[in-house]
Amino acid sequence: MDVTNFSSQPHWRHCYRNICTDNFVERKHSFPSPFTTSFKTHSRTKKITMSSEVVFNLEYLTRLEESARTLESTPQQRSEMMFKAQREVDAYLEQLSLDHPTGWVIPPKETQGQDKLVQPGQYQVQSGPNQVQSGPDWVQSAPDQAQSGPDRVQSGPDQVQSGPDQVQSGRGPHETEPLPIQENGVSIDEVLRDFSRIGNEMEREGHPGHMAYVPGNSTAPAAIGDFLAASFNPYSLNVASCRRAVKMQQMIVQWVGRLFGYPSACAGNLTSGGTVATMVAMTTARDHKVPRSKDYSRSVLYLSELTHDGVAKCLSTLGMREAVVRKVPVDDKYRMDVNILRKFIENDVQNNLLPFLVVATTGTTDVGSVDPVPAIRAVATQYNMWLHVDACYGGFFVLCNSAKHLFEGVETADSIAVDPHKGLYAPFGTGLVLVRNGTLLRNSNTRQHGNYMQDQLTNPEDWNPEDLTFEQSAHFRAPRVLLPLQLYGVATFRDALQEKLELAKYLYLRLKGQAHIQVVEPVLSTVLFRIPGVSDNTNRALLREITTDGRFFITTTTVKGVLYLRVIIFCYRTHRQDVDVFINKVKDAVVKMELPEVEFCHAG
Repeated sequence: MDVTNFSSQPHWRHCYRNICTDNFVERKHSFPSPFTTSFKTHSRTKKITMSSEVVFNLEYLTRLEESARTLESTPQQRSEMMFKAQREVDAYLEQLSLDHPTGWVIPPKETQGQDKLVQPGQYQVQSGPNQVQSGPDWVQSAPDQAQSGPDRVQSGPDQVQSGPDQVQSGRGPHETEPLPIQENGVSIDEVLRDFSRIGNEMEREGHPGHMAYVPGNSTAPAAIGDFLAASFNPYSLNVASCRRAVKMQQMIVQWVGRLFGYPSACAGNLTSGGTVATMVAMTTARDHKVPRSKDYSRSVLYLSELTHDGVAKCLSTLGMREAVVRKVPVDDKYRMDVNILRKFIENDVQNNLLPFLVVATTGTTDVGSVDPVPAIRAVATQYNMWLHVDACYGGFFVLCNSAKHLFEGVETADSIAVDPHKGLYAPFGTGLVLVRNGTLLRNSNTRQHGNYMQDQLTNPEDWNPEDLTFEQSAHFRAPRVLLPLQLYGVATFRDALQEKLELAKYLYLRLKGQAHIQVVEPVLSTVLFRIPGVSDNTNRALLREITTDGRFFITTTTVKGVLYLRVIIFCYRTHRQDVDVFINKVKDAVVKMELPEVEFCHAG
C-alpha cells in the first residue's frame, strides 16, 4: 500500500489516532478498497491483523507513543526549565568576576594603583554615532556588562596556583565526573546542578583578568539566538527548506564583505570556526590553482613564521599532505618579509615547483602584527597565486576608524577568514569565510542532491549555503551573530573594540616607563613585555609572580627566538581599572625579584 499518500488523508490520521489509543473503530466508509476489509480487531491480545501476513501489537505501539511524547514539552515545562537554567547562568556570571580566570577562587581584594604617566584626557578617542569617548579616564560598558573592579571581594579555601606556562592539568579540587547517560531520565534540577559544576572546572574566558590566548566571549543576546535557533531548528542551508534562515546568513556574509571592501559578487558562509573557514578557502584555492591531484606534491604554500598553525593543518585534511610549506621570516615589526617571500618563490619556480597559495595575516596571534597585504598581493599576482588573508583575530578591528588603515589591500585578497566568536563576541564555534569571486567557491562545493530530494523545488539563481561549504546539516549559526548586532547596534561593538585598542596603548605606555621592563609597541590589542638581559627562567619567574594569586591569567610566547610575557586585552569585561591592577602586579613582581638598579628599558 502507498503509505505516504494513504497517511496524508485526514480520515486515515483519525483512524490511526484511534489505533494508538487501543480504541480502533473500523470505518468502512472511510477506506477505499482493498484496505476496508484488511483490518480486524483482536480484543484479547490488542492486536490488529493488517493483512494475512502482518499482525500489529497495539499495546506495544501505545507504550512507545506514551514514552515518545515525553519529548513534546509543554509551555509550562519549557518555562520552568528556562527559569531554572537562567538561575544557573546568573549565578555563574555573578561569580565570574570574583574568581580566578581559570576557574578557581582567588584571595581578597587588592587596591589598584595609579601613576602619572598618562594624564587625564590624554589619548581620548571618539567613535560611533553617539561619539562615545574612550581613553584613560573613561570605561565603556560593553554588551551585557556587569560592572567590576578592584573592590570585588574574593573568597574560598581551595585556591589553585597557575604555573608559568600553563594552568595545572589533572583533576582540580572541585572536579567530578559528569552525570552519566542512563536508561531513565532524571529531574531538570539534577541535570542543571551537574552542569553548573562546569563553571568551577573551566577557563573563564569572559573573566576581565583572562588575558591569555585569544579569549572567547559571549553575550546574552547571542545565547538567546542559539536558543531560538535550536528551538525553531530550521534547515538553514537551503532556500527550499527555509528561505528566511538563508537570507539571515547571507545578510551577515554580505555585511562582513562590505566591511573589507569586497564586491557584491563575493560569497561565503558561517562556519564552525577559523580553521574550517580557512579550509573552505584553501579548498577553493586548490581547485582553482591546482586542479590535478598529481601536482599536489610540488605545490607550495607560503606562510610567515607567525601564521596560525591551523593553516598548515588544513593541508592534511585537504589531501595535500605532500605539499611544500615555506615559512617566511618576519621583519623587525613582525610582518612577513616580502623580499624573502619573493626569493623563496623565484627559487621554487626554478626548481619546477608550483607556488599556488600565500597567506597573509591581519592580526597575528602571537604579536597582533599585520602583514603588508598590498605588497604580498603584488607578488601573488605576478606569480598567479591565490592570496588568502587570515583575519580571524584582528579582522573586526576594521570597524574602528583608528585601525582601518591596517586593512589596506585586504579588499584585493582572493579569500578571507574571520571569527565572529572573537571580534563580535559570539559563542565559540562561529567562523566566517569569504571568497571574492563567489562563483569559484560555489564551483568547489556545489551539492548534487540524492534521489530522496528529487521533488524539492530548486532555483539555479538561489545561492544555497550548502553549495558554499562542505558542511551539511550544520547548526543555524546566524542568530548568535545577528541578534546582538540588531539589539546593540554596530556602534556598541565598535566602541568595545576601540576600547581594547586604547587599553593596549595604555598598558604599553605605563609599562614603557617602568624600570627593568622592555615592552613591544602594540599594533592591535596584544602587548609583549619582558625583563631584558636575563635568562628565560627569570622571565618565567616574573610570570609566576604576576599570576600566582590567580587574579590574572597570561602566558608566554617566543617570537624570533626571544621569550616574552604576552597580554591580550580582548574580553569586553576588561576595563581600565583591571589594567591598572595588572600594572601594579607587574611593578610589585619586579620589585620582589630584586633586580639591579637601572633607569629604564627602551621598548623593543
